[in-house]
Amino acid sequence: MKKATILFLFIFLFGSFSFVKAETIKHNDQTKIQATNPSVLIQLVTPTVNEAVKKEHGAKATWTPDKITKLSINNDHTVKPPKRWYEIKLNIHVQDPVKNEKHLDMVIIKIDPKKPATDSLQKENLDDATITLLEYIHDVKQ
Repeated sequence: MKKATILFLFIFLFGSFSFVKAETIKHNDQTKIQATNPSVLIQLVTPTVNEAVKKEHGAKATWTPDKITKLSINNDHTVKPPKRWYEIKLNIHVQDPVKNEKHLDMVIIKIDPKKPATDSLQKENLDDATITLLEYIHDVKQ
């Protein structure tokens, strides 16, 4: 009985340890980022919005995205092959360097994938897409 108790204690004490080897990931090895759909769209249109803000408010103006108020997919089936483009309405907070105040503006941006809209299940490749500013609206009310 004494041997069984010692064996049980030995297994209980040493068998309950878990040997885990944790490694830290080097910063250079990290290649994936976590992003939501709105942040991906904002990243896509950032250069166009930067140009528009600098044109409207000067080179020292800064902006931060507020929210995407509308995302629409437009299809034109009157032409062959059919054409598809996306329109994004994005509210932005603009910091005016002269007045030193923030205000809310809206930009309307068109993303044209340049590929015909032949198959709705086919993934869009936005590598050769053109992104253009359609309209810049000052002092939008929330």
